[in-house]
Amino acid sequence: MAVAAPARARRAPSARRPALAPAPARRRETPPPAPRRRPSTRGVRRWAALAAGALVVGSLLATVAAHAYLTQGQIQLARLQQQVAVQISAHRDLELQVSQLEDPAHVVVQAQHQGLTAPSQVGDLAQVPLGTPLPPPASTTPPPASRTTATTPPPASRTTATTSPPHATATTSAAGRGGTR
Repeated sequence: MAVAAPARARRAPSARRPALAPAPARRRETPPPAPRRRPSTRGVRRWAALAAGALVVGSLLATVAAHAYLTQGQIQLARLQQQVAVQISAHRDLELQVSQLEDPAHVVVQAQHQGLTAPSQVGDLAQVPLGTPLPPPASTTPPPASRTTATTPPPASRTTATTSPPHATATTSAAGRGGTR
């Protein structure tokens, strides 16, 4: 059933119009490429929300850990301060004990308990100038005989480099006691 076309469409070509060449075979038209779709904003928003949530949770955990670390340090500091207070108290007690033992009256009492007595007469010593050397002490014993043989030293009295001479030990021991020469 063909539908008859209107009369106008079937008109014969007129002289004014040149004849048209047959239409070339129609090419198949491809649809225009679809515009590129941006990634779903829902997916980006979801990842951003997850990252922000993880950041918030991580920062809260870090804050809790730092607070616990500071609290532990404060506990240790309080313990050390208590130990310092105990040590200061013990030091004060020892200072008091030293001052009581240094008291001259206590020293005299302890000396009397040990059998010491106070001298009946006290004499002052003459002041000796430190710049002039003292004369050698007068001895009542004759000096030891000099040795004539230098090739054979006595076996027991030979000193080695590791031992110090007797006068050095006397000086050292006097200096160690706080004495003067």
